[in-house]
Amino acid sequence: SGVGYTQSGVGYTESGAGFGYTMSGMGMSGIGMGASMPPIRPREFWLVADAELIVYGATEPNANLTIGGRPIKLNSDGTFRLQMSFQDGLLDFPIFAVAADGEQTRSVHLKFVRETPERRTNTKEEAIPEWIH
Repeated sequence: SGVGYTQSGVGYTESGAGFGYTMSGMGMSGIGMGASMPPIRPREFWLVADAELIVYGATEPNANLTIGGRPIKLNSDGTFRLQMSFQDGLLDFPIFAVAADGEQTRSVHLKFVRETPERRTNTKEEAIPEWIH
């Protein structure tokens, strides 16, 4: 009668093709571990997540540039890049460029706000065994 497939409990039986086997037995039928219930075991679970802020741009290579009043060294092509940790709160970045001769200025004022409404994190080293099932 071809290859049949029947389910009883957790195991299955194939028959009709000249062979047959069952998978009920050790830990899989009746009493014991069911397929829908994994074993109870300890697990160390952890999560690390954070943010960085990158402020970048370009101006004339010989200009003077400040961000938040701090002088910023320009690359030879006039580009700049400031990368920092982005913690909760307000980061306020007035960016001010002055031409080498001091006769012209350009500016932009950037403000960034980060808020972390919930944090349930820990490092791998801080992870403690928790019993789950």
